[in-house]
Amino acid sequence: MSKVFFQPASLATVMLLGLFGCDSSTHSNEGKAQPEHPQHKIDSQGLLVLSSSGNNLVYVYDIKHKKMLTSFDSKKPVHSIYASPNQRYAVLLQRNDHQISFIDGGLYQEDHADHLHDYQQAPALSSFVLKGIAPTHYEVHGNQAAIFFDGAAAPMQAAGVTILTDANIAAAKTSASLTLPLNMHGTAEPRGSHLLTTYRPADAANTLPTQVEWYQQEGNSFKLKERFSEQCPGLHGSYSVKDYSLFGCIDGVLVVQQKADELSAVKLANPAGMTGRIGTLTGHKNLTQVIGFAGQDMYLIDPVSLTMQKLDWRQGGTQTRVSYAMSSDGDYFVQLDNSGAVTIQQVATGYSIKAKLALLNNIDSSNPPVIAVNGQNDDIFITDPANKQLLQLDLTSLAVSKLPLEVTPAKMTWLGIRQPAP
Repeated sequence: MSKVFFQPASLATVMLLGLFGCDSSTHSNEGKAQPEHPQHKIDSQGLLVLSSSGNNLVYVYDIKHKKMLTSFDSKKPVHSIYASPNQRYAVLLQRNDHQISFIDGGLYQEDHADHLHDYQQAPALSSFVLKGIAPTHYEVHGNQAAIFFDGAAAPMQAAGVTILTDANIAAAKTSASLTLPLNMHGTAEPRGSHLLTTYRPADAANTLPTQVEWYQQEGNSFKLKERFSEQCPGLHGSYSVKDYSLFGCIDGVLVVQQKADELSAVKLANPAGMTGRIGTLTGHKNLTQVIGFAGQDMYLIDPVSLTMQKLDWRQGGTQTRVSYAMSSDGDYFVQLDNSGAVTIQQVATGYSIKAKLALLNNIDSSNPPVIAVNGQNDDIFITDPANKQLLQLDLTSLAVSKLPLEVTPAKMTWLGIRQPAP
């Protein structure tokens, strides 16, 4: 059995030239005042990359000009779309065909020491294709993304993890990869030179992991540091914030804390009266508390105080969650339910409900609406497949705009240059 199966289809990619460049020349005429370096800012609200229902076409939509820029044939069906850590690339998970493709949105920023320089170029389908069996979970922390490949049971093909950055994608290579002993439906959290991922014993009842392992990166591979003794039966779902990574278990949440280069784990038990278990975790990079979903119930999990508090987002109703998102600055949390209504919660006031808006109808469970978050402001975008359109919602003013499309949208993500934190 081969131990390495994460090989890109091409080890070279054509780098496109930016439309804007810096003058790197210097002039040392003593006594003469030097001109102030010009600011290079792109006037753009970013791009939406979205797949269309029923085919393999992926579209790039310009938000400012409200029009499609181009489309690409991804060759294989797209299971899900994510943004790369710095939101330059769309990451197309083509799970059933065991590969990942990439679209370069063409909007990116470089640090030129005395200024941040924006670049804009035409979107392009990358020649870089990452191969691996059943890419499923995609987690971002800092400037790294971890892709977990589930592998397969028959014939047995091992699960594994690949680490990527925007620079890796530009260079058509991976940062590091890890092949695990068995297939499993697992997850991975990158933490700089550290990696947290999942372990499943050979005699496990199903493909869900039961423990978390800590690895240290060594070159383009990883060395096992520790398998935490704390059990996490039926492990599903993970999320990382600055000092913590959390993993959902049948009987609670496993909380891994990082202090410098040391990691330790502790178990937070499910609170009394919980129905079900935490199976999905989400949050915001600038927040410490994390959101956990146990079925339709919503919990606020604090990894510092090791507490779990139930939040009544449904206000006694029976609606079910279709999609969710945190705003770019972490001020709002949004949930779209099966009635077509959006519930907007304010994070600063303990996730109190700011508004509930009825936006959609005719929700098709085979192609449910998804949410993309604008990295520059408090806007979100919601696909409306039934009406071939996008809805743009300003979470501050609650203004809604309709953006008509000529295609039926499916999956979607936002690409662009994020605004710096205040």
